[in-house]
Amino acid sequence: MHICYGYGIKANIEWKKTLGSEWRQYEQTFPRLAASTIDQVSLECAHSHVPIDLIGLLEGKDVLVGAIDVASDRIETPEEVADVIRAALEFVPAARLLPCTNCGMVPLSRDIARRKLAALGAGAALVAGSWQHLAPAPHSSGGN
Repeated sequence: MHICYGYGIKANIEWKKTLGSEWRQYEQTFPRLAASTIDQVSLECAHSHVPIDLIGLLEGKDVLVGAIDVASDRIETPEEVADVIRAALEFVPAARLLPCTNCGMVPLSRDIARRKLAALGAGAALVAGSWQHLAPAPHSSGGN
């Protein structure tokens, strides 16, 4: 399931202005998602107003952590991406965290999208060493 905070629609922009600097309503939503049969929840974490600690309420779920802002042509640095991933790792086990973009990249030019994806990969690589000791070792099938 992807939770999209919405882009560009005037009514949506105006509504978001009424929510304040922290969107805490997800304190009620995330436990319900955790209790559901949904396996994965995709969240927009780059420049989000949802406090990052709330993702800890998604216990037992794979959490796709958006570390790339798709509403801007600005290319994130690998360090910025790594910062989002590291913040999420405080609340989600490494084996359940999947770095991704905030949302779809169709509105972006192909060049910008490729550069943003390169930043996503580079940022994930910056924290990959720390993931290795946090993630469980793969199981051997004992076969081929």
